[in-house]
Amino acid sequence: MKIRQLDFYEFTGVIAPGTIALLAAGLIWPDHLGGILKLDVTVGGLGLGLLLAYVAGHLLQAVGNLLEAGWWGLLGGWPSDAPRTGKSGLLSEAQLAQLQERLRSDFGFKGISLGPDLPVKSWRPIFRQIYAKVHAAGRDDRAHTFNGNYGMFRGIASAAIVAAIAILFARGWPAWPVAAGFLAAAGLALFRMHRFAKHYARETYVQFLVLPRVSVSENTGEGS
Repeated sequence: MKIRQLDFYEFTGVIAPGTIALLAAGLIWPDHLGGILKLDVTVGGLGLGLLLAYVAGHLLQAVGNLLEAGWWGLLGGWPSDAPRTGKSGLLSEAQLAQLQERLRSDFGFKGISLGPDLPVKSWRPIFRQIYAKVHAAGRDDRAHTFNGNYGMFRGIASAAIVAAIAILFARGWPAWPVAAGFLAAAGLALFRMHRFAKHYARETYVQFLVLPRVSVSENTGEGS
């Protein structure tokens, strides 16, 4: 069976951080986990180590949720919030003007004015509607890939941070070089996570802007 693209990125986004967690666990308890991870046992075609990584990766998603909330909170908002925050240089002034015009014509949001006065709780559902329209038009392949990589690096960063803390807690200060290596990996993963988040938001907006214009009156069958 061919794995759909959505399943593939969801799968790798869980397996990659789970593998890092198992690596750290193997370093902390080599006598207990070393043998298990080397067993050639399959469950439905998946090796036992892969299955353990999958479970560990899912558990790490909670850490990833906290990590991304803190990361974007410190930076003043997600890249997808750029039209209301004016940050990150995601879109040009001309594109922002076009975006506002398309929101009014395509969705009927006549009272929408992009800028800091627009509450985040009002903007997030609008962005999801923008993505839904891009997806329905079949133009979200690149955005989906960027979002999948974002999720993977978010998980890797979370796993590396947890691994560094666990190693220091279990092995003490003498293990600081290993912990530092995990923290360095976390820093690189955060950098990649940040870039893919911007790529995802920019691609979604650009694809929306190049879609054929459809007014609300055309959607409802009303005359203009």
